[in-house]
Amino acid sequence: MKIILSSKRHHYLSIVSIFLIAVALIAGMVGCTGQYRIQISSGTGGTVTTPGEGLFSYAEGTVVNLVAKPDAGYQFANWTGNVDTMADAYAASTTITMNNNYYIIARFDCSNCGG
Repeated sequence: MKIILSSKRHHYLSIVSIFLIAVALIAGMVGCTGQYRIQISSGTGGTVTTPGEGLFSYAEGTVVNLVAKPDAGYQFANWTGNVDTMADAYAASTTITMNNNYYIIARFDCSNCGG
């Protein structure tokens, strides 16, 4: 016995099938990426030398070395932003574990500005 679907029912099944395939592909892409980004910048008085300043991508769980270098007349103050997985937000040389997307800033204080 052969079942013949009406064109309306066939069209509905096609739409549902396409939707389910799209959902599966999206879920697969989200689950497999395991990549997080970190945006690194610095305030006045220094730069981030390792890994540098800008936007970087790392695999989940990667421990990233961070090094901030003050300019002459400045000293490193702290890291600000998303520092919850950072080893020490008050050390110029520290690490951060990539478990999310982060935005961090190296801050510097003027050591001989007077006043």
